[in-house]
Amino acid sequence: MNRTLFFIAVVLLPSVSFAQKKWTFKDRWRNSIGASVHLLHVNENVSPAFGLFYNPQVNIINKYADFSLAATMPVTLGVHIKDSWIEETFFYGHIPAVLEANLGHYSTRDFRSNIGMSLGAGYGAQVNGSRVGTGFVSTVSARTWFFKGSLTIRYMFHYSLQGNGYNTHCLSLAVNMGNYFGKLIHMNKMSKFQNFK
Repeated sequence: MNRTLFFIAVVLLPSVSFAQKKWTFKDRWRNSIGASVHLLHVNENVSPAFGLFYNPQVNIINKYADFSLAATMPVTLGVHIKDSWIEETFFYGHIPAVLEANLGHYSTRDFRSNIGMSLGAGYGAQVNGSRVGTGFVSTVSARTWFFKGSLTIRYMFHYSLQGNGYNTHCLSLAVNMGNYFGKLIHMNKMSKFQNFK
């Protein structure tokens, strides 16, 4: 019994501690905040809804040099102002869940590069006043430096499949928040990336 306890204390606990230190939720978490405009399809026309944009993201696969895979939720909360195409003012919300592959700036071994890109797909819910719809979501984004920080420009398309929501095109501009560059340095050093500088 004593030998078993000694083995756990000396061999297993340091391994568990190292694993927890290597793969923490805090290291994999990042987020961005900004503004967005959704263009709601009404027959052959579009009607804009303006909102605040927030995108939390957690890296799922992070140890490969060429890409990272992340779970994201690029949420918009805003308002549609009455116009000639939709004659009603209402609260607008878009809440998608997206799986996204990231390359370059702000994502992998090349996170210091000037340009980064992402491509993703998922499913989302849309609230338009009393109207609610759900449907397929696809997104593409580009990232680059913004002074000493990082900026993301994102395009997203929502194809409404159920309910009475709209098909929408979305453009958003967001600042990447927090000390994620420091986290990337930490994760790169611990991963099996080659040629890390």
